[in-house]
Amino acid sequence: MSKKIEDYKKEIIRALKAVGKYSKSLDAQILSLAGALRTLDIAGSEIDQLETATVPVTSRYGNSTLAPHPVFKIQKDAQDSVTRQMKALGLTAEELTGTDETDPLIELTKKVKSAGRKKPVIIKPDKDIPE
Repeated sequence: MSKKIEDYKKEIIRALKAVGKYSKSLDAQILSLAGALRTLDIAGSEIDQLETATVPVTSRYGNSTLAPHPVFKIQKDAQDSVTRQMKALGLTAEELTGTDETDPLIELTKKVKSAGRKKPVIIKPDKDIPE
């Protein structure tokens, strides 16, 4: 059974509190993100049951063609909404879903972020040495 909007809302509030960004005034935004996450979950469940990515469509002139299954548009719209809402709330996927510290990609990303950019070393030719 999939999660309800209220379950997503609790997870989002918990994530916001964990990073010190929660405020009661964000409840409408949180509800919007929770709804988008629920929609994305439902779309994913429907896609899992599909045997094909297209559906036959008959035009008003009687021509039959194939079109993408409507659930893919729902999924894309929900993904876009989730991305916008998370950005508006200042959340990352890592903060919302938690992390697996043993994931090598996460470890590599942390190392790259902590390394920072170093000032390049530029070696200039010495003017006293003939070429």
